[in-house]
Amino acid sequence: MDLTAWLLGRTPVRPLIATAVGGTGVRLAVEREARRRGWRPALHPAEANLLVAAGPDDPAMAPFADAVWQLVPAPRVRISLTDPSEVPAALSDAEQRLRSPAHHDMPAARSEHENHAPHHEHAEMDHSDHHGHDMSGMEMPGGIPMADRAEDRDGLKLDRLTVPLGPVLPAWPAGLLVRTWMQGDVVQEATAETVLTSRPGTRAFWDSEARLSARRLDSCVRLLTVAGWEHAAVVAARLRDDLLSGQDPGPRFTRWAKRVRRSRVLRWSLTGVGAQAGSGDVWDRLIRWIDEADNPAVEDPAEILDALPALLAGTELTAARLVIASLDPDLERLRVSHG
Repeated sequence: MDLTAWLLGRTPVRPLIATAVGGTGVRLAVEREARRRGWRPALHPAEANLLVAAGPDDPAMAPFADAVWQLVPAPRVRISLTDPSEVPAALSDAEQRLRSPAHHDMPAARSEHENHAPHHEHAEMDHSDHHGHDMSGMEMPGGIPMADRAEDRDGLKLDRLTVPLGPVLPAWPAGLLVRTWMQGDVVQEATAETVLTSRPGTRAFWDSEARLSARRLDSCVRLLTVAGWEHAAVVAARLRDDLLSGQDPGPRFTRWAKRVRRSRVLRWSLTGVGAQAGSGDVWDRLIRWIDEADNPAVEDPAEILDALPALLAGTELTAARLVIASLDPDLERLRVSHG
């Protein structure tokens, strides 16, 4: 066995899921199967080696997924899934491809074709160094405008840089694109928009009372992941999946909720962030999700999109991620309501 094969055989699989609007069911199946296999999700494209496009083949998402793909270092595999039943076999095949040295020297010309082919899988290895990039610096379709200069809060002249967030980010609402204008590490201005192709007549995944409690836990998974509490996020994901399969998590939910409420570090990190009249701050929204798990309210995603720009203005980038995760707009419901 040569060194390449030995290394590939021991490389942990780190999936990054690019979820299109309408792909919630597939995304949940991928998360569940990845957790069963012991794969930790990538929190950044530079950590990933498996990019999973989950959901319908939406032309609006393609350029964003392609841009993220360029940030994933080799060896890497990219797959597209539209049906939850495909997930176990597709992930097994993707892992096999990732570990196969036969794919490490594929012609570069093939990459462009594969990036645009739906349901196509490929693996490749090159020697490009993508590790210095992050999502805030990814080149969006059409490019990012050159930074200009303006005064910050202290009267200093700082670059004013356009930083797009989404629609492909870990723990990110499907189909959401937030464009921010930053000075230093502070958001000066933001806009929120959707990345989706209208498909009237389709149903949102979280469309029934039986699923709404699981939806609240899914939102908790996102927020706890962004907040950096991985263990609590994993437990919330297991509770969510139990609810979706018809099981009653009972005492396990109670223990998890008590632990989250009692975390002084979590409370300290979320209190005062993204305060909004009527809904409180990020901490208040998290606790309300937990308290309302048995009787969740249905929120209007259009109202959330309208409120986001004002809530993000003046926040640092890390706080902006927390604010977005604490609101977690369901754009599948928006598509059904306004598509």
